[in-house]
Amino acid sequence: MKNYIAYYRVSTRKQGESGLGLEAQKRMVDGYVRNGTLVHEYTELESGTGKKRRPILKQAIEHCQKSNATLVIAKIDRLARNVNFVSSLYESSVDFICCDMPHANKLTIHLIASIAEHEADMIASRTRDGLKSIKDRIRKDGYYVSNNGNRITRLGNPNPDTKAATRKSVEVNKAKSMENKNKNVARPFAQELRSQGMSFRNIANRLNQSGYVTSRGNNYEEKAVKRLVEEQW
Repeated sequence: MKNYIAYYRVSTRKQGESGLGLEAQKRMVDGYVRNGTLVHEYTELESGTGKKRRPILKQAIEHCQKSNATLVIAKIDRLARNVNFVSSLYESSVDFICCDMPHANKLTIHLIASIAEHEADMIASRTRDGLKSIKDRIRKDGYYVSNNGNRITRLGNPNPDTKAATRKSVEVNKAKSMENKNKNVARPFAQELRSQGMSFRNIANRLNQSGYVTSRGNNYEEKAVKRLVEEQW
């Protein structure tokens, strides 16, 4: 009978504590290892500043190497776009299976990561080149005309005095958002529904039916759900 070690990933501490997000991943793993033995389960909490470091993944890989077990990953999605993750997996020589991409292998994942990294580098390069062209035009002619006809004489914040006020406004909005108990519970619920492929509109209906409200006490609409799922606070 084959031995397996499971590796899960959750994006926020609330997801880890509530179990939302984990439940779906565990169901996927349970369905795959049904005819084997699940030796151990590892859960990585991915923070906003620690996406490049995955100490729990390292532990899971080392466990697989020592016990000659297969690493089972519930959801490859964003992990496959992380070069550090791919390098760790590629160099470890452990066998692995991705429940949501069962036919993936080390070459497949490596290609996905390489393409994603190349695209990111190209976008950054085009952005730098574009900004340099605009600066050169302003330096030469004194202004630059954008595609929508706006006349630009300098790059950056056109009104630096509003920068501090804007930062303060953002912090106030964050504080209000964090104090909204309904929203704090609704976010992991909505993220789990979204991970299952549900549309933002259908998620809004589910949240409204369950009695959740926005920070302003309104029913959820499609745009509000999108912000709820994607925002980091």
